[in-house]
Amino acid sequence: MIKIGYDTINPTKIICLGLNYQDHIDEFKRETPKEPVLFNKTLNCLITDGEPIIYPKILYTDRKNNQVDYEVELAFIIKDKCKNVPQTETYDHILGYSVFNDITARKMQRRDVVSQKPWFKSKSFDTFGIIGPRIVPTSDIDDPHDLNLELKLNGIVKQSSNTKHLMHKIPFLVEYISSFFTLEPGDIIATGTPSGVGPVQPGDVIEATVEKIGTLTNKVILEED
Repeated sequence: MIKIGYDTINPTKIICLGLNYQDHIDEFKRETPKEPVLFNKTLNCLITDGEPIIYPKILYTDRKNNQVDYEVELAFIIKDKCKNVPQTETYDHILGYSVFNDITARKMQRRDVVSQKPWFKSKSFDTFGIIGPRIVPTSDIDDPHDLNLELKLNGIVKQSSNTKHLMHKIPFLVEYISSFFTLEPGDIIATGTPSGVGPVQPGDVIEATVEKIGTLTNKVILEED
């Protein structure tokens, strides 16, 4: 259970999209996938606006082989239990929209991809999934596919894009994902990040913004003993 602004949700799962902006695919020199790339983040990673992002000591003590990255994204929250949702009914099942920062242990992820292992652990460290600062109802956003996204690191813009560049749009994503899994109230779906991802260090302040929703502000701190 997590409180986001004035709302409290109790998700059963966090489903994320990988490689859903072409410029992000290009910066990672990956092939464009033929279908959506889905991965999960575990619930222990969830925090919200103003809470610290914990830089794991296991990664910090070997920074030559490890790196922690930010990723700004548009997320949406499921309103009710649903399965096999047609695209024409998508927005009936969405509670609203929020900002998501998909923190990633990048070099760990790359090692797992190369060795054909699941990249589960690189995505699910404690505090590696930030959502907020509020949930904006679907009725308050006319077009979720025309929202500016921006991420600042210590006041410097690192990511800047618009959700119009999403390769797989929200109605298709809900239809696709719900064909595999029953979605439950409070479930979070993060739609992917554009180019410009990069590393953070303890002491950094990250501001992740989506137009008409707001800004997530979080400081990175080193994990204590």
